[in-house]
Amino acid sequence: MWIYIILLILHLIISALVFLGIQFDILKVHKYMFFVALFMPFWGVLTVLILHFQIFFHADDGIDVGVEKLKLESELYRSVTVDEKKVAANTVPIEEALLVNSAKERRTIIMDVLNDNPKEYIEFLQKAGNNEDTEVVHYAVTAMVEISKENDYKLQDFERQHAKDPENVEVLTGYTDFLWSCLSQNLMQGQVEVLNRELFSSLMEKKLALTAGSITDFQWAVENELRRKNYTQASALLVQMQTLYPNSEEYYLSRLNYLASLGKGEEIKTLLKEIQKKHIYLSSATKEVLAFWES
Repeated sequence: MWIYIILLILHLIISALVFLGIQFDILKVHKYMFFVALFMPFWGVLTVLILHFQIFFHADDGIDVGVEKLKLESELYRSVTVDEKKVAANTVPIEEALLVNSAKERRTIIMDVLNDNPKEYIEFLQKAGNNEDTEVVHYAVTAMVEISKENDYKLQDFERQHAKDPENVEVLTGYTDFLWSCLSQNLMQGQVEVLNRELFSSLMEKKLALTAGSITDFQWAVENELRRKNYTQASALLVQMQTLYPNSEEYYLSRLNYLASLGKGEEIKTLLKEIQKKHIYLSSATKEVLAFWES
C-alpha cells in the first residue's frame, strides 16, 4: 500500500518538475505535453524527454517523421491547411494520417500536432478523438479539452470587458469575432452551443445597431440564425444585407443558404438565373457551390 503512495507522490513531483521545465523554457516542448507526462506515468515523462532532446539537438534521424511528412496522394482524402505562412506541401491529410496501420506512426503524428500548435489542427484532433487507438484518443481529447478551457477563459474576459463598457465597439467586435471562431471550431455541443449561439445573436444585433455592419457581420449573423432555425430573423437580416450590399456574392450565397434551409427548390433556380443575369462577380469557391445547385 505504502509503495503505491510513494510512487504516486514521486510521479506528481516529477510531473511538477516537467511543468516547471516547460514553463521556464528549460524543456523545449509545447505546454500541452505536460498533460502527457501527468496522465501517463513514466512513459509520458520519457516521451517528453525524447521530444525535448530531438528538438534541442535538431535530430531528424534521416527521415522527417511527423505531420509534414504526409502528402495528399489521393483525391479521396481531404486536407487541412495548417498555417498560411507555410507552403502548400505542409498540409495534413486527416483520414490518411489516422488510417495508417502502424500505431507508432499514428502516435508520432498526434505527438507532432500537440508539440506544434493544436489550435491549428482542430479538425484533425476531432477525427483523432474517434480513432480506434485509445492512446491517440486520449491525446486528442486532452488537447481539445485544454483548447476549450482556453476559449472559455478568453470569452469570460471579453464578457467582463463588455459588461464594463457595453457601448465600446472595439470590444464588441473582438467579442463577436472570437465567439464566432469558437462556434466555428465545433467544440461546443448541446446546450452549450445553443446558449452561445443565442449570445452571438444578441451581441451581433447590438453591433449592427451601433455600426453599419460589415458584410462579414451579416454573413455570420445569417448563418447563425439558420443554425438556430430562426428563419424570420435570418430573412430580416437578408433584407438589410441586400440594402447595404445588393450585388455582393456574400449576399447571394447567404440567400442561397437560406432558401436551401427552407427546401425552396424553385426559388433556388430563380436565384441562380438572377445571378447569371446580373453578372455578379463570384469567387472560385462560390462558383463550386453554385455548380452543385445547377447540376
